[in-house]
Amino acid sequence: MVELGQLEKHHAEFAKRNVRVIVISNDKPTTAQATQADFPHLIVVSDSDQNMAKAVQVIHSGAGATGDDTNAPTTFLVDGDGHVRRMMRQERFLARYSPQEVLAAIDQTWDGK
Repeated sequence: MVELGQLEKHHAEFAKRNVRVIVISNDKPTTAQATQADFPHLIVVSDSDQNMAKAVQVIHSGAGATGDDTNAPTTFLVDGDGHVRRMMRQERFLARYSPQEVLAAIDQTWDGK
């Protein structure tokens, strides 16, 4: 959850770019609601059946705490028309992109650099 707190702290920078941060988790809806309350500037979505994760092919088989399937941490930059402009995934499963790296990717993607 450290990464969610980091994203929350940078909410003003995302807002300046007219960007909403949506977190899709395989947590149950009640857990996602509690997470939403902790991070009010993020949008937290429960995907406990992993339907969205399967649709966008981000399932990491056997990587869960008990050997179950889990979502591979993946960042999608989606434009206002719903088109994926960029997909980013760290090489290491436990690694996450920092808010600064996400903001730089947003700037690069939309500025065409």
